[in-house]
Amino acid sequence: MKYDITVYSSDGCQYCVRLKEWLEENNITFKDINEEHILKEFKEFNSSAIPFTLLVADNKVERIIGYQPEKIKAILDS
Repeated sequence: MKYDITVYSSDGCQYCVRLKEWLEENNITFKDINEEHILKEFKEFNSSAIPFTLLVADNKVERIIGYQPEKIKAILDS
């Protein structure tokens, strides 16, 4: 299943930077939403922490809070 991946992040967040580096190193395409847009998006998804990763495919939505590359990989490999 192909997912559209969005990472809500901040440049000042060490885990956000690490997650985006991991995604790039693993050739995983993603959209990065930084601080300017975060507050509105967080309210919509009820998230309270960054990085917040949203994986969307068809009618399936996966939400991951924090630096969890192994969880992202498991979802993408399923």
